[in-house]
Amino acid sequence: MNRSFCFTLFGLMAAGTAGAAAAQDTATAAGAAESGSLQEIVVTARRRTEALQDVPMTVNAITAEAIQDGNVTTVEDLNSYAPNLKISQDRATSSTINVYLRGVGQNDPLWGFQPAVGVYIDDVYLARPQGALLDVLDVSRLEVLSGPQGTLYGKNTIAGAIKYVTRDIDGPATVTLSATGGNYGEHDFKISGSTPVIDDHLYVGLALGSFQHNGYGEVVAQPGVAQPASSPLGVGLSNKDIQVGRANVTIKWGESSKLKLIADDILDNSNASGGQRLNDYFNGSTQTLNLPAFGVPAFPFVTPNAPPLGNPFDMYDNLPANRDFFHRQGYSGTYTQDLTSQLSLKVIGAYYEGHGQQFINFSETASNLFDVDGFYHDQQTSGEGQLSFTNEEVKAVGGVFYMNSHSCGAYDADVGTLAPVTQPLFGFPEYITELVGGCTFTKSSAVYGDSTWKLIDNLNLDVGARWNEDKITAPVFQEDYGGTTQLAPGVAFASPAQAPAGIGNISNAVVTDYTGERSFVSVDPRVGLDYHFTKDVMAYVLYSRGFVSGGFDMRGNATLTPSTKNGYAPEVANNYELGLKSTMLDDTLLLNVDVFYDPYTNAQEELQEFVFVPPATITNVTYTTNAGKQINKGAELQTVWKPIPALTFGANIGYLDSYFEDYIEPCNIFLVGLTTLTPGCTPGVKSTNLANTQTPLNAPHWTLSEYQSYTWNLSYGTLLARVGFDYRTYAKTGTTVTAFTATDQPGYGLINADLAYTSPDKHWRVSIDGKNLANRYYRVAGYEFGPPPLAAPPTYSFAGGVSEIGFDGPPRTYSGTVTYHF
Repeated sequence: MNRSFCFTLFGLMAAGTAGAAAAQDTATAAGAAESGSLQEIVVTARRRTEALQDVPMTVNAITAEAIQDGNVTTVEDLNSYAPNLKISQDRATSSTINVYLRGVGQNDPLWGFQPAVGVYIDDVYLARPQGALLDVLDVSRLEVLSGPQGTLYGKNTIAGAIKYVTRDIDGPATVTLSATGGNYGEHDFKISGSTPVIDDHLYVGLALGSFQHNGYGEVVAQPGVAQPASSPLGVGLSNKDIQVGRANVTIKWGESSKLKLIADDILDNSNASGGQRLNDYFNGSTQTLNLPAFGVPAFPFVTPNAPPLGNPFDMYDNLPANRDFFHRQGYSGTYTQDLTSQLSLKVIGAYYEGHGQQFINFSETASNLFDVDGFYHDQQTSGEGQLSFTNEEVKAVGGVFYMNSHSCGAYDADVGTLAPVTQPLFGFPEYITELVGGCTFTKSSAVYGDSTWKLIDNLNLDVGARWNEDKITAPVFQEDYGGTTQLAPGVAFASPAQAPAGIGNISNAVVTDYTGERSFVSVDPRVGLDYHFTKDVMAYVLYSRGFVSGGFDMRGNATLTPSTKNGYAPEVANNYELGLKSTMLDDTLLLNVDVFYDPYTNAQEELQEFVFVPPATITNVTYTTNAGKQINKGAELQTVWKPIPALTFGANIGYLDSYFEDYIEPCNIFLVGLTTLTPGCTPGVKSTNLANTQTPLNAPHWTLSEYQSYTWNLSYGTLLARVGFDYRTYAKTGTTVTAFTATDQPGYGLINADLAYTSPDKHWRVSIDGKNLANRYYRVAGYEFGPPPLAAPPTYSFAGGVSEIGFDGPPRTYSGTVTYHF
């Protein structure tokens, strides 16, 4: 997007709209606040416009006003607005989303793996999590749909969906400008606006944002190790450097014809995220390797000296932390037309593409023990046609959907060795480099319909179904190189032809080279009843089904685990839900409750370990399989109360009991010689059930978010004070479901507060905002690959203790924002 053109267009809009009245939605919200009643929220959770309290399913939505009052700056802040929800940036990245809802999510953002919570910009599905941790810019509202959404939203919404709804611009001219400054050098700027070019026919709008802050940590010197030139000391870690832009052209003609064209762009140049080593295995000590079963004599070796660091965002590093980036751009068009007084048409088309690179230091040392240099790109084209019908007895929507997408990537994993004291391992100092590459080409087709039938005055039948087919083609390649030359830090290659000379001078072997093809068909029904006791009290019972598409493991080692060529099957969830929605006390109290039972079958689990394969090979054994059955059951409460017009209380409480009923691991992939790595695997046993020793990821038993706000109406404007508290109990935040690992996070609470002044004419707003005011350290993600390196029999694991790394959420931040709106 040409920035000079963007700012020129803004200047024209600003010149044409000076003195315009404040936006109507702000006036409406202010009127509701002054009357003491709660503001009615309109959503499109069922692909049609309706009041939030009339939707017979669990939906949380926040309006543009609530977004501003609660200092919601990214979709990560939705953690405070929906129960049983966990959103954070993924490990070692800034804009890749990691989201879990009711105990189900995507643990690994590697290309080829599918998300479990769908992210939508308006009605356009983002197929990949890269670039989906969206900053909030010129939006109408944000919606969180809990539970399987397979009927209306299709594949990969097995846990729910997040909808990012941009502001419609076909209204009065308006411009909003804001500037934010805070600690860690934060400096954010937002500019958004729109204006009619031809009244009632042509509108243009533009939104630009720049979001930046310095690192929460930095690259620091490791004792006794010369800092590699590829990673200068003092480079900031966990910083933010993101630029976003969105252009909107809306055309209207006739009585109801409307075409909305949007182009948007995000560029993330943030540095790598700093992680914290969670063990003291690397303490400069001498340890002994003993492999008598394989005829290898015992010998001592020395570990690096990498003392744990006090700041969880600081890191020892040998990789270029300032060369990470991700760029995504896209275009969409939405055409709507009323065909009759009861029948309307919507057509949606979109194209998105993205690419990036990332350097991950899995050892978080400067010793070049376990580095991964990765490259990624994706592309998606989608189209959808939809018909909606409404009369007194029936409300229905149906349509067809098609998407052609691909995601491709490659990385080289460079594994070093610990320094022997007396002799090299196997007679030579062998270094391992592993090249992994591949693509997932997917063609998705769907036909769906959903309807509400009025059975009697107060009772409705809700029924729908979706047929979906995914055709997936996946070329997968993996080659292992072993030699006396180690790949230099930051030197990366993405194909065998680019492999540097010398890294395979002892041995190199293609372990995986195949193209898999599979088709996955799913039918996802939804059926329920909703009964309206009064116009303000409604109860519902609901069954809904969702699925995550199957696929092929890009890391699958086809030599040790040939069955990886067969791919893995879709996950399926069958959700049973009972809920009550109510607005009481003259529209001053909202109280919604629900209970759910969600058996989740064919859970896709990634089993991964670096192992010693006799007589002299260290390799990555990885295998993604449908491990078994996970049960998710719980209850949720959402409430807002305005006892007096100036005072508001709000709370979201979630209880979740998530556990594995079956967790089946095949024994053959962990069988190395005569030694097994998995409890219960003995000769002749093909699989073992580890359900009693595994715990689902990101599934705390309790989540609580509450706030209270008070508004003073003064002669010179209004003053709003808001304090909130978020709490969640113990949860696993790493990559493995093995009980009690180093990356587990105990329960913690966060305190947030905001103070805002708004001028009488609503044009000016000045706020002071603080998050995590108690400066609590809390882990949101992590890596762990088993026990310490070169451990004693029977494990022989190479990279376990190297990679026990935790990534924390932001520390205490505070900022001031000035906003001008006209």
